Amino acid sequence: MECAAQESMQAFLNAQQNYPLLKGVQTNLYKCFMPVGWMLAGQHGVVGYLHPEGPYDDPKGGILREAMYARLRGHFQFTNVKLLFAEVMIWVRYSINIYSAVKKQPLFDSISNLFEPITVDRCYLHNGVGIACGIKDDSGEWNIEGHSDRIVSVGETQLNVFAQLYDEHGTPPRQARLPAMHAGQLSSVLAKLAAYTHRLADIGDDYISTEMWHETMQQKDGTISRNVDRSAPFAATPEELVQSGPHFFVANPFYKTPRLFCINPRAYDPLDIEEIPDDYLPRSNYLPMADHIEYVRRTQTVNWVEPGEKEAKRITEYFRLGFRGMLSNSAERTLIGALIPPSVGHINGVQSNAFKDTANLLAVGVVTSSTIADFFIKSTGRSNLHGTWTNLPLIKTGNLINSRYLTLNCLTTYYAPLWTEVFKLDFTIQHWSQPENLRLPQDFFANLTPNWQRNCALRSDYARRMALVEIDVLVAQALGLTLDELLLIYRVQFPVMQQNERDTWYDIAGRIIFTCNIGLAGVGLPRKSGRNTAKVTITPPEGMSKTGKWGWDDIRERQEAGTLPAVSTVTTTVLDDTQPGGPQTRARTYTAPFALASREADYRVAWEFFAQQSS
Repeated sequence: MECAAQESMQAFLNAQQNYPLLKGVQTNLYKCFMPVGWMLAGQHGVVGYLHPEGPYDDPKGGILREAMYARLRGHFQFTNVKLLFAEVMIWVRYSINIYSAVKKQPLFDSISNLFEPITVDRCYLHNGVGIACGIKDDSGEWNIEGHSDRIVSVGETQLNVFAQLYDEHGTPPRQARLPAMHAGQLSSVLAKLAAYTHRLADIGDDYISTEMWHETMQQKDGTISRNVDRSAPFAATPEELVQSGPHFFVANPFYKTPRLFCINPRAYDPLDIEEIPDDYLPRSNYLPMADHIEYVRRTQTVNWVEPGEKEAKRITEYFRLGFRGMLSNSAERTLIGALIPPSVGHINGVQSNAFKDTANLLAVGVVTSSTIADFFIKSTGRSNLHGTWTNLPLIKTGNLINSRYLTLNCLTTYYAPLWTEVFKLDFTIQHWSQPENLRLPQDFFANLTPNWQRNCALRSDYARRMALVEIDVLVAQALGLTLDELLLIYRVQFPVMQQNERDTWYDIAGRIIFTCNIGLAGVGLPRKSGRNTAKVTITPPEGMSKTGKWGWDDIRERQEAGTLPAVSTVTTTVLDDTQPGGPQTRARTYTAPFALASREADYRVAWEFFAQQSS
């Protein structure tokens, strides 16, 4: 009886004649309840719903959204990080939605990134002074303060911009998907992105995306396998490497390697790019099948046939741009991609993209490595990437930006063919936007060579960070953004990056001596000393060295208190198990003075530097 009742209810809810607004949409009880409530409210009633965000981003929900927007008066979107609903996961998004009679022109208020209801009242009571705070406050707590600019007024004009940016070409504005807009001032950024003439999607059939090997299905059919004892081996050749998402980060194909016993996604260790050999390959949790010919046969081909070839090549014959498929809006970065060399495979947690034209590979890689692209992806509120990145602008890249992007990615000899193909002599006349900064290798660009060698890659933490800063500025300028808009994107949408920058310290050579970045756990000194803390030797400019079990806070506090001498160098040891040959004890030496970096200050300097170069 109960089974029959459930089947009957499901049949009723899915019947299009009963709920015509839900045609083509995956229905559920709350979606079916929405038009019923509107009908009962009539022309004079008001209806308030608390429901998931699904109707706003369903690619097939255009007809429903058109009906929603005509009635919507207020949309207040929450993330459950404060556990207002204890039974729901903390990253689940839902919204309070106020509906009333149909209007000829849609017009409603939207407030996104809410964590407590009190923030809604504070936004409406705010006097408008200052700029809206970010998602987190300066102490790293979720921001529950209000600001009038958090109230984004959405009408026909805004919906038209959203349709151009987030939906398929030709989507009516009133059916557009609704992004998570944190502040009204960011509307100008979206308008400029929407107005940009060329899109990454314009590349058309000259690229192909693939998830390659499904983590479950391809183990079942024998394409890939995981060691039953869970001991991850180092790949001996690129053909043996099957990547997972944690292997890479933004413009860094060698971010982490799985530990020997990798039993969860956190069991990865950061790689020291200054230490890895030229032919380095990380551990891989998966191995390709032993029959190499069959493995290649099962690999997807591209959409085109190269001149002089009789058939299409496999995607693994190309350099590709790989992205992590799962998106985290709460992490330091949401859109995470890096270049993948030929022959390397990956599981479906990674989406890789092969391009017919290397220029397009670089153009897409450059744009998607910027915080502007990251902001765009964050605004979608999506948890899976799919093809969302194709709506981003396609800019024309040059030697300024290509030199920085390639030196971030081309870390090993496996990138030598790409480097040789793209290298231009103009790479060698580039300069940092801060020519007096001692933490930057000022002769780096001058020493670049047409044939790849180890020094063609940026390896110090500080230099790699600066290259990404400069890419942000160059992309922003290419898109017609202002410096204030770039700063606003950073302040509002990147709270974790701000938190990391406030407590990441560099030595004079650009190495990180301490960071609060949880993604780089194990890099530099620990914050506090403990039983298992390695001994640290402090060498002053003059006098005897002093050895003890100190953490970063100990060194800073004791120096400030005068109980430790002035520091010239700090030396410690680490047990490194990220390279073949077993764990090795390595010395790490950090040279004073130690300093923080300010991304906002660096943006300002780089903006003026590149603006002068283009004038």
